[in-house]
Amino acid sequence: MPPSRPAPLPLPQAIAGEERRLLKEGTLADALGSIGAVAVVAFAEYAHASHAAITAWAGGMLMLLALQLAFPRLLSRASDHRFLRGYAVLGVVLGLAWAACVVLVRPDDFTYEAFVVLALCVIFTAGSVFSAHHLPMLYGFQLSGLGSLAAIYALRGGTIAWSIAAGFAILMWTLIGYGRAFHRGFVRAIELGFENTRLVGELTAKTHALEQANVAKTRFLASASHDLRQPLHAISLLTGLLGERASGPGVPDLVQRIGQSTEAMESLLNGILDISRLDAGVEHPQLIPLSAGELVERIDRQFSPQAAARGLRLRVRAAAADSWLRSDRVLLGRMLDNLVANALRYTAQGGVLVAVRPRGDGLALEVWDSGIGIPADQLDAVFEEFVQLHNPQRDRSLGLGLGLSIVRRTAELLGHRIEVRSRPGRGSMFRLVVPRSTPASPEEAQPAAAPPAEPVAGLRVLVIDDEAPIRFALQGLLEAWGCECLAARDGAEAEARLAAAAEAPDAIVCDYRFEQGTGVELVGRLRERLASDVPALIVTGDVTASQLIDIAASDLPVMHKPVSPAALRAWLGRVALAQLA
Repeated sequence: MPPSRPAPLPLPQAIAGEERRLLKEGTLADALGSIGAVAVVAFAEYAHASHAAITAWAGGMLMLLALQLAFPRLLSRASDHRFLRGYAVLGVVLGLAWAACVVLVRPDDFTYEAFVVLALCVIFTAGSVFSAHHLPMLYGFQLSGLGSLAAIYALRGGTIAWSIAAGFAILMWTLIGYGRAFHRGFVRAIELGFENTRLVGELTAKTHALEQANVAKTRFLASASHDLRQPLHAISLLTGLLGERASGPGVPDLVQRIGQSTEAMESLLNGILDISRLDAGVEHPQLIPLSAGELVERIDRQFSPQAAARGLRLRVRAAAADSWLRSDRVLLGRMLDNLVANALRYTAQGGVLVAVRPRGDGLALEVWDSGIGIPADQLDAVFEEFVQLHNPQRDRSLGLGLGLSIVRRTAELLGHRIEVRSRPGRGSMFRLVVPRSTPASPEEAQPAAAPPAEPVAGLRVLVIDDEAPIRFALQGLLEAWGCECLAARDGAEAEARLAAAAEAPDAIVCDYRFEQGTGVELVGRLRERLASDVPALIVTGDVTASQLIDIAASDLPVMHKPVSPAALRAWLGRVALAQLA
């Protein structure tokens, strides 16, 4: 669920709340400024007006300003509507009180009267800034104050008095106009805040929806991958068993073709597995010095037949062939394989060039092709999952659209920079920039040699899988290799078979997902029962992050369905070799 956010207030209520806040915050400054103005006006008029009258006016003003200071506290529990209505009334009273001071000045003393008029202009101009936050207060303050002053001087008659009255009226009109403009900007700012809040809310909701869709997609892919791997695993094992038992004209070729089809489907599912492993964070790079020359030679050996079959030319050029780079052998090899396979897949004529060139402090591994190219606005999109710009019909021979996504994620994991340039109709260039290195030793620079195949005949193997076709295929394949096989569908049956067996198994081949518990837990329980760390292999079709992390944390070897018979036999061979040691 997205994080809960308080529901926004209606716009009028929000405006009222903001007006209340600004009036409350501005009251102190306005009241203190007004107290200073009272002192100046009283001092100037004291010698030219009735002392009692000016003292009474000043005292009344100070009491009124003290009430203004106390207003926020007195109305602290009032609703916004009552609070603002109170300030509107206060504005009217303050306007009238300020206008009253001109009545105290003797009409024959024009100099002091002019000073008072000027002081009142300043007072009402400054007051408009404070009262403009709430239009009723602005209207009340200006109309009652400057309106009364204009009326007083208009009634006195005479050119000077009428001029002063007109000046007060013009000033009132101007200040009300500026105040209204200020208030419109103030309201617009609140509306923009509302709009931003709404947009943020919509963006948050859409982001959450995208996250949920991504989770659902991952869950669907994991489930679909598991369900597809189960029968494919059985087919792979049955194909191996068929190869062990079948004979006759054309049978080996048929078995080989079935195996090739199985491997093609396996490569598609392994793309999903690679994405899941990168998402789960169970890939732990082993950075070692690698020979740039050997990397491109391996590409040449691996892909030249495929290029020739498509009528293309694959060239490798290692201008820095004697240089070394630092990366993970398997992960970097997977990235290069994906880039070269992608280049061959989308090149109809011409060829593909794989080059190694110095670039700054590193080496650039570049894959050039003369294929269909990528539009400039799609250069980022091709690295997204399942994006195939030129495969709208979803031709299976063109893959699933995961290769470049795997390349980008793996490059981020290794800290390698990936760049791409392309011209539609002319071809593309993908570049991996890898740090330079110097081999620490000849042993580190060379890949470990594959151990020789060991005989597995005589091994006692416990197979646990809840799929009957897989148990049947595994049992037949193991017995064809000369192994003794105990097959069980779950933990309870496995324990029953062990209780009835004369000897403990030499190895355990166990599925991961069961109706109750996991294969990791089951292996631990069986080892505890046997009081021995029997070699165990987890075979799984699951690709979700949590399950991959669980298996990785167990330190048990794992093979992902469909498992090739050759890989399974190689693992059993290592078990047999360890028993002889």
